[in-house]
Amino acid sequence: MKKLITLIFSFLIFGAVFAEPSQSPYDYALTFFKKFNETQKRLTYMNKPGSLEKMGTETVYGNISGSVFYDVKLKGLGAVVTLRYTNYCDEEGWTFDGEILTHSNMAQNGTFEGTIKVSGVAPGEISYDKVLLKKGLPGDGNYLVTTSDFKDAEVSYTVYLKSKEVE
Repeated sequence: MKKLITLIFSFLIFGAVFAEPSQSPYDYALTFFKKFNETQKRLTYMNKPGSLEKMGTETVYGNISGSVFYDVKLKGLGAVVTLRYTNYCDEEGWTFDGEILTHSNMAQNGTFEGTIKVSGVAPGEISYDKVLLKKGLPGDGNYLVTTSDFKDAEVSYTVYLKSKEVE
């Protein structure tokens, strides 16, 4: 019996020492954006070079399930871009739901609002509410990252830029 208790105790210590640390909010956001960016490659209007060329509406269906809806509407001297995910899945274990609204002027500066939720292998959510748009890209502020390990952890907008780098 003493050997069994020693064996169990040793196993618990071994497991604690060699267990993988939980992912940081930054690492979670970086992985999220790499997966999320992939979902947008088939959107034709969004990927056109000029800001006026990006105007339009389209729906793209996931390879496994769901859809992503893209819409640009002129509002005053700018535009409102809607990106809505509904049970969208291209890769097993990565399903996206939620909506991002981008309020932009003609110079592509403005604000984001909305949250994207992820279900599957890495459940969590990313809120865009504290990120600013500058020249068509996130240019200031922080994303709020929530998973079972952390709630509303702030991660710099630069994580999105890092996710676009080719490895």
